[in-house]
Amino acid sequence: MSIVKTTRRLLDGASIRVGEFARNRQCWHRYGRVERARCLFGLDRLDSSLMQPRLEWKMSLSERIATETLARLLNAGGCQARALRIDAFLRALGLGDGELGAAIGQLNSAQVFSEVPALDGRRIDLKFVWRDAKDKEKILVVEAKFDHEITPGQLRCYRESAKKDHPKAKRYHLVLALHESAMLKANCRGDGNWRFCSWRDLWLRFETARPVEYDQNLQLFLNVLWRRIGRLNPKDAHAPL
Repeated sequence: MSIVKTTRRLLDGASIRVGEFARNRQCWHRYGRVERARCLFGLDRLDSSLMQPRLEWKMSLSERIATETLARLLNAGGCQARALRIDAFLRALGLGDGELGAAIGQLNSAQVFSEVPALDGRRIDLKFVWRDAKDKEKILVVEAKFDHEITPGQLRCYRESAKKDHPKAKRYHLVLALHESAMLKANCRGDGNWRFCSWRDLWLRFETARPVEYDQNLQLFLNVLWRRIGRLNPKDAHAPL
């Protein structure tokens, strides 16, 4: 498949066009660059999400639908499959060995909850609960945003809710949004130490790191999610592959 056909299929609808992406590449470089691009976007996987048929929904993927679907899909299956899948997802969000407190694939106790009731009638988008190798409870609270802003007191409320429900747990807090600008007002308000991860980075990491499994529901959802959040940044057009 030519570089143009491959990149069009990969980046259909992206803000940086195919011509810009491939421009000024020497012909003998192109094959290697396309192969590395295939690995970057998970196209070398037998269960690649981007190779699934595109669903023509008559609605936009909302934050609530995305997080509720993620929780259901991450929790699916037997204990071992769930542990590997959630492990890959938490690592894709940026957690490492020390924070997970377990070797890769050992999160047998991990569970994912969505729309968790919090103080003031609010709801936490995603909450991950697991126990580390020393049987210590760990919590990750995730506030997911597409286009909406973080409202005053929202993050503080979620921190206090997690502390109230899990007083002895080691707690982590993360904002999942399209752009890091979503954190500006939160940092100014002093809502505590919240990490940031972009939807795009999460998707790319998870797609390449998740265990191989032929769950078409997961593949189709990841395909839809990429269409909602996936775009090339201007720097990607000129970055070496």
